[in-house]
Amino acid sequence: MGRTIDASPQRPTFTGWLLRRLARSATQCLAASFLLFLLIQALPGDAATASASKNGAAAVEAARARMGLDRPVLERYLEWVAGILRGDPGTTLITSRPVAETITQPVLASLSLAAVVLLGLVLVTLPVAVITGARPRHPVSRFLTGISVAAAAIPEFVVAIALLAVLAVWTRWLPVLSVPGAGRTVWENPVCLVMPALSLWLVCSASLTRRVQALVATHAAAPYVREAELAGLTRRRVLSRHLLPSVAPGVLQLLAQTIPYLLGGAVVVETVTSFPGLGFALVRAVGDREVPVVMAAGALMMVVAVVAFTVADALSVHQERMVAVV
Repeated sequence: MGRTIDASPQRPTFTGWLLRRLARSATQCLAASFLLFLLIQALPGDAATASASKNGAAAVEAARARMGLDRPVLERYLEWVAGILRGDPGTTLITSRPVAETITQPVLASLSLAAVVLLGLVLVTLPVAVITGARPRHPVSRFLTGISVAAAAIPEFVVAIALLAVLAVWTRWLPVLSVPGAGRTVWENPVCLVMPALSLWLVCSASLTRRVQALVATHAAAPYVREAELAGLTRRRVLSRHLLPSVAPGVLQLLAQTIPYLLGGAVVVETVTSFPGLGFALVRAVGDREVPVVMAAGALMMVVAVVAFTVADALSVHQERMVAVV
């Protein structure tokens, strides 16, 4: 008897997909870091001119030799990569302070800010978006959809400046500068978190709300939801027992995709509000041409973005496999 050959393609395992994705992400991070390094070199001036230009050309050349800026670009980049692989991001060019020590407090401040914003997205934005998305024809849903679409078109710096004008200048409810004070952390003066967190929450909510509404509205029009409603189940029971379980992976995927968007917005908002986070430190380092600090901050943001997108894609792959099984 002839043997039956199964011609159906074998689906790759999740572990195999994850390993391939991590390898591709590592390659992308390496290429992006090299591009960032080249862009810093293309800027006019360097750390030597920023620190010693007042003392004449000879002092600038001496500072450039001391900082190693007279060496080839590729050699300096490879040295930075080797240091990162060893867990040593180097020292600052001007003060010779360890980069890890320099960015520790800004990283903690940005993590605190991101935690507050994500908490607001989970507790406020997502419930509102899910409820209004389940009833897309309701007047409140249409109103919130219009507001979110309009707000998504407003740049981050405009939102931050508008909030500064209203909450700091006109009403004086909040300080103009979102700084905790000398020698204090952001949690020792949590008022400094309000302005940047509110700005970022509004910016991220505008984008996230519209996308979650569209996702939930699509599932709400599915036959299984209509059948549950025709069976006499209450709207709340249909939402909690049928609609939410089906949209949960997609909502989590959209939330994960918001994290890189949050990072990009944080650079702008932190600069406008003078919040001492990683974005603010990055802008200052670019101005001072502190290449090691810029590279460390950029690499950290790249890693966070890659992890967020990997989690989002993993949720998408998991959902596709569940649908295929069903």
